[in-house]
Amino acid sequence: MNATVRSEWTKFRSVRSLPWLTVTAVLAAELMALLFVVSLPLTQGRGVDAMPAAEVVGAALVGIDVAAIVLMVMGASVAGSEYSSGLAQPTFLLTPRRGRVVAAKALVVGLVALGAAAAAAVLCTLTGQLVLLGAGLQAAPFDAPLARLAAGSALAPVFYALVALAAALVLRSTGGGVVVALAVLLLPVLTGWVPGLDVVAPLLPAAAVHGLAGVSVPGTAEYLAPVTAAVSLVGWIMLLGGVSLWRVRSRDA
Repeated sequence: MNATVRSEWTKFRSVRSLPWLTVTAVLAAELMALLFVVSLPLTQGRGVDAMPAAEVVGAALVGIDVAAIVLMVMGASVAGSEYSSGLAQPTFLLTPRRGRVVAAKALVVGLVALGAAAAAAVLCTLTGQLVLLGAGLQAAPFDAPLARLAAGSALAPVFYALVALAAALVLRSTGGGVVVALAVLLLPVLTGWVPGLDVVAPLLPAAAVHGLAGVSVPGTAEYLAPVTAAVSLVGWIMLLGGVSLWRVRSRDA
C-alpha cells in the first residue's frame, strides 16, 4: 500500500496542472473572501462597522466554496486523466489489486485537498480580521464557534474533491466527475425549489457540512447535530467509495 500511495503521489506531482490547481484553489478562495467582505454593503445592506465581527469573518470564509469548485477539477483530473491518456491500463497491470489503487488515489486527493482547504480557511479568516482592523474595528475573537466554522467550512472542499474523484472513476471522465460533484453541491438549491423535497434536506451532504460548521439553525429542515452530521458525511464518503470501487473492479481498464 505504501508503494501504491507513493506511486499516486508521484503521478500527482508529475502532472503539472494538478499542483497548480491546488495553488489556484487557495488563491481563488482568498480573492473571493476579499470580494465578499468588500461587497457586504451591497449584499447585506449594511457596512462592516454595522455588523458583528464574527459575521464579517464568516462572510470571508464563504470564499472557501470557490476553493471547493477548483478542487473538484483537481480530484476529477486525478482519475479522468489516467483513462484519457491510457495510463490506467499499465497502472492496473502493475497493481492488480484495484482497490488499493482507488484507496491510494483517494488518500492523495483527500490529503492534498485538506492541505489546500486548511490554508484557504486560515487565509480567509485572516482576510476578515484584517478588514475589521483596517476599518478601525476590533477583530473577532477566535473562540470555539469561529474555530468550528473555519474547520467545518474546510471540510467541504475535501468532500467535494473526493466526490469528483469517485464520479470520474465511475464515468472514466474528468468532465463527468466535475459535473456530478457540482450537481451534488447544488442539490440543496434544487430541493429548495421543488415543494415537498425539503424533507430530504437532512440527508444531503450539504446538511452534514453545515452541521459540522455550526451554520445550520436548530429547527430548520437541514439541521443536523454535530455527531449526526459526522456520521452522515462518513456514510456519504463510504457510499461513493464503494460505488467507484465496484465500477473499477467490474470493468476492463
